[in-house]
Amino acid sequence: MKKVALIIGHSAKSPGATNKTYGTSEFEFNGPLAHSVAEKLILEGYEPIIIYRDCSYSALPGKVNQTEADIAVSFHCNAFNEKSNGSETLYYKRSSKGFLLASCIQEQVVKCLGLKDRGLKPCVASHKGKAGDRGGLLLQKTSMPCVIVEPFFIDSDASLELANHKFEELSEAYTKGIVNYLRG
Repeated sequence: MKKVALIIGHSAKSPGATNKTYGTSEFEFNGPLAHSVAEKLILEGYEPIIIYRDCSYSALPGKVNQTEADIAVSFHCNAFNEKSNGSETLYYKRSSKGFLLASCIQEQVVKCLGLKDRGLKPCVASHKGKAGDRGGLLLQKTSMPCVIVEPFFIDSDASLELANHKFEELSEAYTKGIVNYLRG
């Protein structure tokens, strides 16, 4: 049985970006979403493994690798200026399997939410800049194909409202993208 690591981005102590109007953080949105995807993956015959970030960011790849999962998906949300919108998926720039996994999930998420397709973003741990490595350390240091999904901008009220309204469909989109990749 293939195993899928589902990484809940951020933690209760470090909840990530937060929507000012609704007070919802990345961690609060993505915890239930990851659990919903896990339930659907079980029905599809896969073994999901929920991973909480209860360690340092630099230790997270090791924690993921210990699961010996076939793939890993990290749940996040973008944030910028309360107006931006769109969906994007990040992958390690030297991983053709990561690129394929990102493509499968991105296609389904864009179909589901109908937001701007911001595309697939190649990342690497050595990138320096305002956004840091944008998850490059996790993507590069995991032993399996790993992606970071940013389905919408959580600081945009309209995008968060849409994601909440389409929560079940979004869960199904993640699941379908994962299953499409695993069934090749």
